[in-house]
Amino acid sequence: MKKILVGILALVLMTPMISSVFADESEETYDEDITIMEYQVGAQIRLLQLEKAITKNIIKGEMVVGVLNETGYNTTVLEAILAELEMLKEEVQSADPNSTDAVEIFVDLKSDAVELTKDFRDAIAALLDEQTKEELRERIREMVCEQVQNLSKNIQNHIRQFNRNQLYRLYSIIGLNDTSLSEEYRNGNVTVDQVRLQISKMVNQMTKEKMNQVFSELKESRIRDRIESQICMDNATAGFQERKEARLRNRLDQVQNMSGNQLKHEMENRLMNRINSTISGGDNGQGNQGEHGNGGSNGHGGSGKS
Repeated sequence: MKKILVGILALVLMTPMISSVFADESEETYDEDITIMEYQVGAQIRLLQLEKAITKNIIKGEMVVGVLNETGYNTTVLEAILAELEMLKEEVQSADPNSTDAVEIFVDLKSDAVELTKDFRDAIAALLDEQTKEELRERIREMVCEQVQNLSKNIQNHIRQFNRNQLYRLYSIIGLNDTSLSEEYRNGNVTVDQVRLQISKMVNQMTKEKMNQVFSELKESRIRDRIESQICMDNATAGFQERKEARLRNRLDQVQNMSGNQLKHEMENRLMNRINSTISGGDNGQGNQGEHGNGGSNGHGGSGKS
């Protein structure tokens, strides 16, 4: 009886360990854990998710501006924020997921997305009453955009690729040579939940000794990932203000090369104010995003794993 209880306990403990190996296919709700960015595909996932979040906010923002222009509102401030969001999206698109500082880049750009998204919402709040805001929300709630849909498909493909790679990794720990399940998953023929169930059944058929061995290796791997994640986050925090100032000055240079108009003037003022705030330490930059700017994730940058 004691041996049976020990085996059951090991299986119960191992189930969440197995589940944590895989990335969540519900990419709309990715969280702040950055562990998956240790792997190249994981870094690509997080950057694509951030790009999608920014794209959605730009499209919604442009719709809001269009509606407000029809009713005679001065939307220069909103347009300036959207123009900087476009700059930010280009920076996300050009970010290298293989870079050794990929986590720093992701944290920095996600923080900017959070800040700009908040600025846009605050600007709307200053312009509109609650009834008008709700009417605008209704108009954009069911918005569907081909650009966003394409990003969603790309993200989903990367998540499946990442999970397939993780499944191979898990196979090597368990000692299985049959990779047919991982390919079935990659091709979309089985769900990640079905994969977890099949692995749990495999584990349930192991001897107690083998089960404990697998559990120990998974636990050690998970601990290593967490330690590396924390190191990467510590590195990303160090020098955050200096990196932010550099990004803002680079955007200011781009704006100053624009032809002169009211939008250019507004963007220059906004960027200068934020540069001064950053220099004075008035902005720690570490924010969290809901519908992103939604950011979040798992990851350390650029280990070159795939």
